[in-house]
Amino acid sequence: MNRWVKILATSALSVLLVVQGDLVLAKGKKSKKGAPVTMIMNVDGQIEYTKNGKKWKKVKRNKFLFPGYQIRTGANGKGTFLNQKSGMSRELSANTVVEITAEGANATTGALSEPVKGSGNLVASLGNRFKKGQKYTTVRRGLKIKLGAASHSKRAPYKLSSAWPELVWDNVIENPVVKKASKITAENYAEFSYRVTIDDQATIVPAPQGMLVVRHAVAGMESGKHKYKVELLKNGELASEKVKRASTFIWVDDADQEAILARKAARGGDELLEAISLGNDGMKVGALDVYSQFFATNLDEIDMRPQMLEHIRGLKLGELLSHEGELYQKLKKEDEES
Repeated sequence: MNRWVKILATSALSVLLVVQGDLVLAKGKKSKKGAPVTMIMNVDGQIEYTKNGKKWKKVKRNKFLFPGYQIRTGANGKGTFLNQKSGMSRELSANTVVEITAEGANATTGALSEPVKGSGNLVASLGNRFKKGQKYTTVRRGLKIKLGAASHSKRAPYKLSSAWPELVWDNVIENPVVKKASKITAENYAEFSYRVTIDDQATIVPAPQGMLVVRHAVAGMESGKHKYKVELLKNGELASEKVKRASTFIWVDDADQEAILARKAARGGDELLEAISLGNDGMKVGALDVYSQFFATNLDEIDMRPQMLEHIRGLKLGELLSHEGELYQKLKKEDEES
């Protein structure tokens, strides 16, 4: 038997698999790129980038840039570099080639403007969060974690509001090992459900077949902190380990929500920046939705995907983390071989 897995007999579920630890993605090789050091914005005209000096691709939108990248402009190309470390901006003009180093953007052909203090679109602590996300680059499939839920803390706030009212948690019975060991099929799937208890008020949520994440909209909350816990049931009986300590979330009042919406709007429609902004404000589920939408429609943004992986890990969505980790590895390999 795998040393990571213990099989526990229960009356409600024939077997329950428990992993020692809570990581679905194992640590991989340390990234050579490090964190993005600058962002190109206000993109206009012909602007291209390359990672290896061979294959050039068009820059279509605001884009984070890593050490080793190069940027070049055509006769009508222009944009702005915003250094994420210093907060200084430099203007990019036509017929210029720029190399991205650990310190920022340096022109090798043509010239950049003198640095001036930039405004907006700086992402606080981006480097730290990005480095954490890069640790989880090798998928370790087939291990079920304990049923857990994200919880509010000062360092990692977890907030809900009328605009983003959903709690999310892992649909653990979608784990391949659990499915096989417990003989879960389409015919008996409806036997499983989740009991979410908020401030001693319990609600039964059916297990969504084929979905990696369970979503439950909360309503009628007073602003402030609320305790909650999530448990797996089979035919109404507890089928997961008893939750020893409840998680918490903060319900945000209308005034705070408006301030969060204003900060999101200040990102100018850039979905990646909006996701980071919402995450910084504790709106983790809202941020997850924006991340998912952005990366689903921008498959070429491979190097920024660890930012989303770290966000998913913080929400304790192990099955989604495994799925997105596999996709990240696939896209990364294809990009390196192209």
